[in-house]
Amino acid sequence: MTGLVGPNGAGKTTIMAMLLGLVRPTDGTGRVLGHDLGDPTAYLHRVGALIEGPAFFPGLSGRQSLEHLALLGGHDPARIPGVLELVGLDEREGDAFRSYSLGMKQRLGIAASLLGDPDLVILDEPTNGVDPAGMRDIRAMIRRIASEGRSVLVSSHLLAELEAVCDHLVVINRGGLQYEGDLASLPTAAGGSLSLRTLRAADAPRLVELLRNQGLEAAVDAGDIPTLRVDLGGLAGAQLAADLNDRAHAAGITLSELHENHDSLEDRVLALVGEGVRS
Repeated sequence: MTGLVGPNGAGKTTIMAMLLGLVRPTDGTGRVLGHDLGDPTAYLHRVGALIEGPAFFPGLSGRQSLEHLALLGGHDPARIPGVLELVGLDEREGDAFRSYSLGMKQRLGIAASLLGDPDLVILDEPTNGVDPAGMRDIRAMIRRIASEGRSVLVSSHLLAELEAVCDHLVVINRGGLQYEGDLASLPTAAGGSLSLRTLRAADAPRLVELLRNQGLEAAVDAGDIPTLRVDLGGLAGAQLAADLNDRAHAAGITLSELHENHDSLEDRVLALVGEGVRS
């Protein structure tokens, strides 16, 4: 499961179009499923895709739409019941496309991309315009598609959605590669932080002093019992949290809160593609 992210104009759609043989690269090289990018006919029969919104005849049912596509693409129509079940439309297959919700239309488009039993599935903004419940359903569907042994490339501007399904990430900006690797290894925006809070208000100043004695400065949030935030600055958060917990306990300070704050995927990507950052 690979997410392709970057700001508007970064080149995401161009990359997907090149992978599908819709745009010819002017320079460089690439390979898809072992074949040269310049010869898409060698691999396109192993690729399924949903680019932008799905387009079907409004009056045809979901099943009829897939039957026509299977005929045009030379795909086995026996796959239709299985893909309809996978995307959760098996009980609505007889309904006209015009009656489908936006989420159902997206799911039918994904079903169409699976007709040829592809090894690679390319999805461009699969949750675009879909409500939260529909997003959840599509996330589960994408995980299931990948669990069947397929590679899935997903582009989305909803980074929280990608964070929920992807384990690999490609970040581009202005046509250049900014990052490629595991999602967990993407650099943090500010090094992360620890949040600490004492059970008793009177212990908060003592905790600030304890942190200062360890060479740590804490930002103090307002409140009857303030929350202290310590920037990690590259330190290992789990180890520092354990050490501070031991020291607070030894000093007779009871902590009601101690946890490491992680930058969201959005924070990390924005820091990576910020002004002046180039590959």
